[in-house]
Amino acid sequence: MPFCPNCGYEYKDSVQTCPDCGTKLVDKLPDFNPSDEEDVHWVALHALPNLIYAEMVKEVLEEKKIPCYIKSDFISGAYGVKGISAVGQQALIFVPEKYYKQSEEILHQMFDHI
Repeated sequence: MPFCPNCGYEYKDSVQTCPDCGTKLVDKLPDFNPSDEEDVHWVALHALPNLIYAEMVKEVLEEKKIPCYIKSDFISGAYGVKGISAVGQQALIFVPEKYYKQSEEILHQMFDHI
């Protein structure tokens, strides 16, 4: 399946150019190397109820070659507690801004009930 080298979106084989930015699609996305970009602006995706949800989303994002990291509540982060979180606490996944839209779509496909 072809990909847009700018947006990172994956399209059906019949699509030749990105409908969002007009760029010609490629067969494979280049590997992300943080040192290639001077200023990466990280943005948070929709908050998740705990670290387990965040780790599931992170795994899928990494399979799609989307760089990301998790910021979780103090209890989960400090003590490694994964099954629960303190009342009102959440886990956040951060991605580079250029992957935000694609990442939010993935998150909502996985957890449309959150």
